[in-house]
Amino acid sequence: MYSVDLATIPLETFEETILTIDLLPSRRLLADGISAVVPGLRRMSVENLEDLRRLLSDKRHYADLAAGLGVDEKYVTVLNREVNAYVSKPIPLSHLDVLTDPELGRLMDAGITSTRSLYERGSSRSEREALATDHGIDGDRLALAVDLSNLVRINGVGPAFARFLHELGVRGPHDFNSIEPTEVLDRCHESIALASTPGPNLRIEDLEYCRRFSRHLSDEIER
Repeated sequence: MYSVDLATIPLETFEETILTIDLLPSRRLLADGISAVVPGLRRMSVENLEDLRRLLSDKRHYADLAAGLGVDEKYVTVLNREVNAYVSKPIPLSHLDVLTDPELGRLMDAGITSTRSLYERGSSRSEREALATDHGIDGDRLALAVDLSNLVRINGVGPAFARFLHELGVRGPHDFNSIEPTEVLDRCHESIALASTPGPNLRIEDLEYCRRFSRHLSDEIER
């Protein structure tokens, strides 16, 4: 599964996260009301984030929903944004800057245009070998594109950051969760100092933000 299975994240886990993490400034209002909102959501039969996503999917009902929860519509709108932050967004394959234009064109003809479709069609070794053979794709470039597609599933990790993590030996969410944020920062600073691999301007808060989502992601790439 490319994105997090929201049904596996209970409402109480979401509440705990809201209360313990450093939220984006535009979303800090969530922490002020979440402990009162959660019981109201449970009365509406909301048990997990998938239930909540569905409840928030129709903005026409926000006024009534806000009234029922005892908050204003802005709170409901921000709550919707926070829930959807758990959903991994596909990125066009061209943004990875790995495959050649002819290769991208042949993959497009096969219905593979984004990191999501490549991840879903290239998770196993045999699938990658078939893609490379059937569509004339360089095997090494394809493998790199699959790894990067795996990494950008983590909210907060874009193509450039994914490439940097890959050069550190991080191949997916499991690796990212296993490496200490301080080690990533140290390696980043070392690379910048040596000018061998220009790294992103990272803070510990950025890595903790990414890990908040990566811990819910499975890693299905066969090595």
